[in-house]
This record gives sequence, structure tokens and C-alpha cells, in this order.
Amino acid sequence: MKSEIKSINSVRKEVVVVIEKAVVQREENSVLQSFARDIKIPGFRKGKIPLTLVKSRYGKELDQEIDKTVASKTFDNVVKENNWDVFSLVKFDVRDMPDGEKELNFVVDLKPIFELLDYKNIEVEQPEISVGDEDINGAIEQIRNHHADYKEVKRPIQRGDFVRLQYVGTQEDGTKATELIPHAPTWAEQNNAWEKAGKEAENSPGIEAIVEGIIAMEVDGEKDVEMEFPADFAVPELQGKKIKYHVKVFEIREKILPELGDAFFEKLKTKDLDELKTRLSMDLEGRKLQELRFEQRESIVQKMIDSVSFEIPESAVKYEQILIIRSLMERQIHEGMTPEMIKNNEGKLFEDTKELASDRAKVNFILEKIAEKEKISVTDNEMNQMILQEASMLRISPDQLIAEIRDNRERIQELRRRAVFGKTLDFVLLSNLKEDNPKRESDLEEANSERESKAAAVPRKDSVAAINIE
Repeated sequence: MKSEIKSINSVRKEVVVVIEKAVVQREENSVLQSFARDIKIPGFRKGKIPLTLVKSRYGKELDQEIDKTVASKTFDNVVKENNWDVFSLVKFDVRDMPDGEKELNFVVDLKPIFELLDYKNIEVEQPEISVGDEDINGAIEQIRNHHADYKEVKRPIQRGDFVRLQYVGTQEDGTKATELIPHAPTWAEQNNAWEKAGKEAENSPGIEAIVEGIIAMEVDGEKDVEMEFPADFAVPELQGKKIKYHVKVFEIREKILPELGDAFFEKLKTKDLDELKTRLSMDLEGRKLQELRFEQRESIVQKMIDSVSFEIPESAVKYEQILIIRSLMERQIHEGMTPEMIKNNEGKLFEDTKELASDRAKVNFILEKIAEKEKISVTDNEMNQMILQEASMLRISPDQLIAEIRDNRERIQELRRRAVFGKTLDFVLLSNLKEDNPKRESDLEEANSERESKAAAVPRKDSVAAINIE
């Protein structure tokens, strides 16, 4: 066997192997014998069919199986001889040579070789968590807003009212805004939308010209307003553009907040205001702790990206891009976008996600190495928790997600991989929290316990964790 290995870069190798005629013939005889034992032809006993008949009748299938067998064994030998840790097979081709030899050409991406950072000694900020009166009063107002009544009124619109309306956007040249942004209909045209009158903050929802322009309008009133979008607007097609919107009002509702009385406390299953504040204080502390842990994880991830340098396989970046874009598409489809709208923006999505995908691939290689070193794996309940998270993100039921991926080996493996990486990141975080922090272990253990109890609610017989993918 003659082979030539070309290093395209540190993680990509191109290999050309010439497989000798004797080896090819040996594998051909082995495959032919195997076919003869297994096939059935009328008039012949099983296993007693002449090899010449087998070869003439199943020539194409035999050639395919010979190529597959020879190529597979040769590939395995090359990988083993060079002690490669293969990430993916990029290209694979088998060619017949005139003298009976075969030429195998393949390209592989290898997992990068690098030294791990000192992942148990990463500086992690640990600010004190405190909940003040302002936090608690804000939470009470949120609850009151959640339980508010919306009374229909017959008067001019006031700031803070909720208005059911229609709007149609038109570009300066007279064409509809939907032609400019078919993928973002919220900014172009809505036939039956609810908007809150008046802009409350910089990032308030709604189109500013509309939510401000409807103030003082009445039911059945119509009006044209113009919106000039800023140069750094989130939708690139609208940056610096002027859109005229024709608005028609259908209904006006005033929000009525509940009084802080016995009826309100009874609805919340609490005795009085003091008990409600105590409960909210505990909830807010837990929420702030979760937010802090998220920020700490993000900080650790960034330090991993900055502290370790190695070449990332191109196929690893593309794989992460596919995952990111698939997730975006699934969410957008559930939000009402059509596959055609999404496909039109597929090229731009690939370009926009390249840097993020590269960072994710890098972090995943680091986490994989840590997981191997620390022998971190996931339980069935942790896999079930991953299913719950994925289903929640896609806004579908766990049962529906399980039905969709039950026979999708790659998707199941990806979920398991993400579960391992998430657990490994938690391990790194826990390793870097100060020993004298009383919440160092208890909060993470409590969070893990809560996740596992939720995951246990997914029936074992219907869970992806119970599917054998080995």
C-alpha cells in the first residue's frame, strides 16, 4: 500500500492511497463468497450458487461493496497508523486504476491538539446579591400588571392604553414595505395588532411613529404617520429608510390595575402584603443568583476563547453554523415565517453566524477535553432535562420533540453532546467559586436537583434518553 499525506493545515489532511491489486483481489473474493452465502437464486441451494453466476447477476452491487470494504479498511489503517483523532470526513473517493489497483483519495479534519488552560483557577467575579425595596416594589407592580383588567373605552386614546389596530407600510417610491422586508412583517404590515400607546423607553416594543401617533385618535379613526429608522436599526433593510404607515384604529382598552387588598392577596394565595414581600424577596434573590451564574458562565466561556489558541477545523465551524441556523429557522417558522422567506436569507445567515460558530466550536473542543479528563457524563434525567429545554425553546411539547427526533441519530447525539458540555461548564464554574462562599455548592446543587425533578416528569419509556443510539 503506497500512501501520500498532504497537510492542508494543522487540522486538515489530504490522503492518497494506492491499494495493490493483490489486496483488491483478496477483498473481492471475500465479498463474492459472502454474497454467494447470503443470496437466493431459484434452482440453486443456498450457499451452492456458482460464483460466476453471482458475479454476473450482482456485478454492480459487488463492485460497490468491494469499494466500500477496501476503502473502509484502508481508511481505518491510515488513521490508526498516524494516530489521528478524526473530527469529520470531508471528502472520500475511490477510483479504479488500469492495472487492477484502486486509488483512495480522502480529506479529513482532525480534532485540534492544544494545552488546556488552568480551568480550575479562572478568576470569577462574585458580587454580593441583595434585594432592596425598589426590587420588591417593582415585582409587585409586575404582578399587578399581570393580573390587570382591560376595560374597553369609547374615548380618545391616552398614553398607556392598549389599542387594536391595522397598519400598512409604504416606501418612499410608493411600493409596499412588505416587498422590502418580507422576512420581517412586524415592521411592514399588520392587519390586527395590539399596541400600547406611547413610547416608554428606548427599546420599547412597537414602531415609535405608530405608538406615539395614535395618541388622541378614536375608534374607526385613520391616520398617516412617518417613521425614519436609525442608521443602526436591527433590520438592515430599514437602516436610514423612511416608511409611511397608514393606521386605522379598531378598539381601545384601558388597563385597570388591581388594588392591594384581600381579594388580590387571596388570588395570589398569600396572607397579606408582608407575606407577599417576603416571598418575592426570596424569589428575586433566586432569580438574581441565576442571572449571576449565567454571567459567570459567559465570563468563563470568553476566557476560554481568549486563553487558548489553536486552529479550528473548517467542518467544525460549518457544523456549528448549521446548528445555529437550524435553531433560528425552527423558531422563525413557529413565529409564522415561511420557508421561502427563510431560504432567501440563508446565505446572509451563514455569513453573519461564522464568527459565533467559530467561537462555539472552539469552546466545545475545550469542554470536550475537560469532560474527557474529568470523566464527565450525563444521566438519563439530565438528557430528559435537555429535551425539556429544547422543547421550550422551540415552543413545542416534549412529546412532540421526542416524536420528531426519535429516529434521528445525529440529533440525539447532538442533544447528548450539549448536555455533557453544559454539565462540564457547570463543573468548571463550581471549581472556581470561592470556598468561603456559602452559596458555592448549595445553589448549584439545588438548581441541579430542581432540573432533575422536572426532567423526571418526562416518561422514561418516551424519552430520548431511553433510545439506544450506540
